[in-house]
Amino acid sequence: MKIRTISSKKEVHLLVDAVTRSAERALEQFANISSGSQGLQALWSMKFSQIGCDPLDADSPLNLIEQLNQTFTYLATAKALELLLKLHPERAPFTVNLGTSSGSDIESTNGGGLAAEVFAAVSISSNRKLAKDIAKVSQTDAQLKLVFFMCPGYEQGRQRKLDRGGVEVWSVGGQL
Repeated sequence: MKIRTISSKKEVHLLVDAVTRSAERALEQFANISSGSQGLQALWSMKFSQIGCDPLDADSPLNLIEQLNQTFTYLATAKALELLLKLHPERAPFTVNLGTSSGSDIESTNGGGLAAEVFAAVSISSNRKLAKDIAKVSQTDAQLKLVFFMCPGYEQGRQRKLDRGGVEVWSVGGQL
């Protein structure tokens, strides 16, 4: 299920456990298919074959590139949820819209409402993702508006210099 309700750190850990299981399964499948493969053939398999799996369901096949993208967004989401549970426990439970589910990535109607977008990228300017997420969350009616990101080179914490238009920007860190 791509929409989850998270109220506790235990539920966040269950999300991370599912992503970890899928990563282990994909690594096993990649090792099997890449053994004896030529470079381009192995890359082709990663992009176009379903040697990966859904990060939330290790039994559901997916191409490895898509699994990589989703995996790190889900891990960034888990880290964002841990921060939210620490900083704003009164706003729990949080509705988490993973994948292509509609709505903000993280939402809450408690305490005046919360809306957050989450992404993982090699650069915060890649595909203008930060600017797009700030614009998206700005359009919500939530009292607290946030964007969380995972990106190398950024320590965990609020990135005040990146805040725009009443939207708080937070790094969840640049490593696992």
